[in-house]
Amino acid sequence: AVHGVRVPGFVIKRPDTITVAQIGAEQNVEVRRVMLGQYGEGRYLLDVGATEVHADESGTLFRVEIPGDEPLVMVRVENSTPETDGSRKPYFLRVPPDMTQARQAVAWTFGKTPETYAPAIRT
Repeated sequence: AVHGVRVPGFVIKRPDTITVAQIGAEQNVEVRRVMLGQYGEGRYLLDVGATEVHADESGTLFRVEIPGDEPLVMVRVENSTPETDGSRKPYFLRVPPDMTQARQAVAWTFGKTPETYAPAIRT
């Protein structure tokens, strides 16, 4: 069980074997959410070809419909601190399904509105 949700053994013992098809076929919403968490929500968005809703300097907002559940909506942002090789690591942050703009979604993660979100320095 994961957080009190009984799941098939492979979800815990072999999470690397979870497929997009298995996630899509899972009828139990709680089990599907655990499977999504094990698979990686950001990875799932990319692998299922989620719709790019909006992009700006704040990030890129993605959305995918999940039958029998609320849509999965996430904003992709990049770490402002470069890695040792100079690249910038991407992160996916889950946001409420009513988000329509990347800046709005990033602002929400800080408890702000797009109008009040004004970082002076990004670290």
